[in-house]
Amino acid sequence: MSSPAVSLSLTLLIAAAIVATSFARITAQGARPPPIETTFDVPAFPAEVARPFSFGLRSVGSDFAFLEAIQVFGGRKAEQTYEEGLHEDRLLAKLLTFSTDLDGRFRGAYRFAGDALPRHTRDGYAAGVLAAQALLKKGTVERKDDWHIHFSLGFIDSFYLGQREDAAQQFAEAARLPAAPIYLGLLATRLASHAGDLDFASQLAQTMLVQATEESTRTEWEKRGLEIEMERRAQLIDAAVARFKARTGKLPELLGELVPQELAQLPSEPHGGAYFIDSTGVVHSTQGDRLRVRARTQNQSGLVPR
Repeated sequence: MSSPAVSLSLTLLIAAAIVATSFARITAQGARPPPIETTFDVPAFPAEVARPFSFGLRSVGSDFAFLEAIQVFGGRKAEQTYEEGLHEDRLLAKLLTFSTDLDGRFRGAYRFAGDALPRHTRDGYAAGVLAAQALLKKGTVERKDDWHIHFSLGFIDSFYLGQREDAAQQFAEAARLPAAPIYLGLLATRLASHAGDLDFASQLAQTMLVQATEESTRTEWEKRGLEIEMERRAQLIDAAVARFKARTGKLPELLGELVPQELAQLPSEPHGGAYFIDSTGVVHSTQGDRLRVRARTQNQSGLVPR
């Protein structure tokens, strides 16, 4: 083959390769999933504006936004950093907010928000917590009859935010509703006792005892009433130990050292046992554990309030 013919053949081959490469790139770009922000349309105007123009189809619009939220959640990658998942976090919150703004009675959206919005990130943060809290607070107003929503808000308040008194209130609200499991009331009294709100814990225990219709349930609440009184007296001793340490600069080795300067007399243990103090200054009962919550005393480590 002559030299000009070889050159022409090489030129045609190179041109064909360029065309094929360009075609492959275009095809690949067309097959690539679109960015999430172009896949889902969050309405540009708030639900209070959209509501009058829904022409009686509010629930349809609410359902559509909810289904989009489910798709966003289902497509979210696991083990993302905070920044990597931030856009999807915000989109998910917007869709669920719009859905519940259109239909405030949509219990499924509130329940989903409590599960889907909080996200633990690969770089040690907890994202979406305050968005979940805000939606669940709205849910407890709109759906006061749903114990699951109160429970989810109580969990957010307690586990992520360390707001135990608020959590106790939500668990108590849940416990008073039909079909709520008994452990919710027990959890509410434990949280309230740990937070120092023993009057609330005692009142709730008495209310639940009066309302109980089964003997086993009455027994549980009678037992909890004794545990609350045990905790109340233990906290009196805690305060006396703190005063003793402030006065002497050391911890008492025996609780008897608190009498008579810190306490006129040691409170009796309501189960018939006794209180004692360990080497770290913590007061215990011989009859069982105190009503404490074994968890972080502050906000969840690394919480990013978004």
